[in-house]
Amino acid sequence: MDHVKADWYPMAHTDMDARMEQMAAVRAGCPVARSDHYGGVYTVLRYADLKAVASDPATFSSGGDPRFGARLPPLEVDPPEHTVFRRVLQRFWLPSRIRAMEPSVREKAIALIDPVVAARGGDLAREIAYPLPVFALCILLGIEPENWMQIKQWAEEQLGGLSDDPEVKARAVAAHEHLLAHVRTIVDDRKLRPRSPDSDIASALLEVRQDGQPLDEALVAGVLRILISAGHNSTTNALGNCMLYLASHPEAQDMLRAEPARIPVAVEELLRWESPVQELPRWATKDTEIGDRPIKAGDRIAMLWGSGNRDEAVFDQPEECRLDRKPNRHLAFGYGIHTCLGAPMARMELRVVLEELLRRTDRFEISGSVVRKPYHHVGVAHLPVDIVPRGFSASA
Repeated sequence: MDHVKADWYPMAHTDMDARMEQMAAVRAGCPVARSDHYGGVYTVLRYADLKAVASDPATFSSGGDPRFGARLPPLEVDPPEHTVFRRVLQRFWLPSRIRAMEPSVREKAIALIDPVVAARGGDLAREIAYPLPVFALCILLGIEPENWMQIKQWAEEQLGGLSDDPEVKARAVAAHEHLLAHVRTIVDDRKLRPRSPDSDIASALLEVRQDGQPLDEALVAGVLRILISAGHNSTTNALGNCMLYLASHPEAQDMLRAEPARIPVAVEELLRWESPVQELPRWATKDTEIGDRPIKAGDRIAMLWGSGNRDEAVFDQPEECRLDRKPNRHLAFGYGIHTCLGAPMARMELRVVLEELLRRTDRFEISGSVVRKPYHHVGVAHLPVDIVPRGFSASA
């Protein structure tokens, strides 16, 4: 493949195996290949190049072309502005806070899993993977989860903000505006009824002062807007991916049931195997190079995390899903200053769901058509299964 002229289309395949085969071919022949995707983009496919780009926010900006016009911190801003928001937010995902949340998350997981097990089947994606991360996020943000289905719908629709389809893009813009209006009600509420900034994210952001002045409320709303969508979509995808793999591999179920202490290591491999967020953008701030590919100021860069997580230079036999893989330095949560804040919470949710699902079942297996989500988020929209509850006897 010509290193300078190679063109390709990352969204060409919906089948994961075909997509990964395509990425492997491009990675081997032209690891920084140009694509007409997004109107012209340089795709970064190698693990080492991904880490190098993610480690250099001065050269590769996260705020070059916000999806919805105004930048949404901290995802779409660079230092020093990014540092202000990250410093405020990171304490809400400390291990001690995640441990304190776990009993509530586990209680909700059990409440979702038990009816599916009792019915001896159901849609694991819709009945477990979709609601649980939204409820967990509501706990974190201190908001009521009554309208979680609407929040979930808006959060999924806004992912189409970069679509070439005008209708999909219009729905994405409308969903973004709905989410923004929703978080503005949270900001207004905290202004009227302040909470402790040590325990409430919105109140903590409203308390921040820069040069003696409070943060612009639009920026505060922007942070909450990112959290209320990104804070659960990727975890929903990861949950669906994990449950799909186990539903397709009874031997993996048996192994983890027998030794549940192995679940955390297995989760890391499942995150590498099918990374829930396959791609995030950067923009070059100056003429530079990635690998030996010249990049000009203003060029758009696509960080293909899913490709990096299958890089043969880093992972032994990366096309195999090994649930005991160690070490596992995957990039499923990104790398550098924009590494996912919610990674500890996502890991906890994944572990808790698998623990409780496996504890309550002797077997679960696919019973109908599995519907996968489109690129660039990789997840499961529908996962119908039959379930044999733990200790169930057909003659009972």
